[in-house]
Amino acid sequence: MNRGLLALGLTLVANAMPAAAGDWSMIYGLDYSSGKYGGSRTSETWYLPIIGKYEDHAMTYKVTLPYLRTTGPGGVSVGPDLTPLPGTGTSRRTESGLGDVVLSASWTALDGADGGLLLDVVTKLKLPTGDEKRGLSTGEADVALQVDVAHRFGPVTGFGTLGWKKFGDPPGSDFRNPVYTSLGLASRLNPGLTAGISYDWRQKIIKHGAETSEATLFLSQRLSASTKIQLYLINGFSDASPDRGGGLMLNQTF
Repeated sequence: MNRGLLALGLTLVANAMPAAAGDWSMIYGLDYSSGKYGGSRTSETWYLPIIGKYEDHAMTYKVTLPYLRTTGPGGVSVGPDLTPLPGTGTSRRTESGLGDVVLSASWTALDGADGGLLLDVVTKLKLPTGDEKRGLSTGEADVALQVDVAHRFGPVTGFGTLGWKKFGDPPGSDFRNPVYTSLGLASRLNPGLTAGISYDWRQKIIKHGAETSEATLFLSQRLSASTKIQLYLINGFSDASPDRGGGLMLNQTF
């Protein structure tokens, strides 16, 4: 699952406005996904990120520190974009610990003021901080470049992403560097509540693999001027996506 695109959609529809100077935020996530990913047995992944975010006018910086727990046949390993790579054997094995740290920086080229177009240019760097021997990382760094857009049409907001990612190749692997995209719509049901749907797609990353294809339903509720919670459900349509998934994100601004 491309959790980065999910976070993008939820953030854009909830915050399609210029960033204030010197805003600090903390985001706490809880994500579960389950699927066979082209194998014969189910793999499960729990992903718990803590994200620190700093916004200063046109620039936004993020650091993601994730805790990861994976369960699968023969010891599942985490592949690119957290897609499980099933192991072999009949027994199930669980591994847990620190995952890969992700750093990102984005520049707001258009701020969406007065209902106009919001456009961000984003770069991301994934650092191989997870334990490769325990299957919690590929052991290689990844780099991504993407453009995020959003625009309001009355009560409805349309949003999307177009990006490209360069995967590091562990020994014995030769991952392709895919193009990925996301499209979605959201509507404010009342001043504090937003609901919507998005669709994510990514090119295949191995020759005989599958493209990512999945849809997300989400709900964002503002609890106060500085706090909001976001809930979501995911349904996958390909072997590179989870069969099902879901989670929540709690955002606190200081």
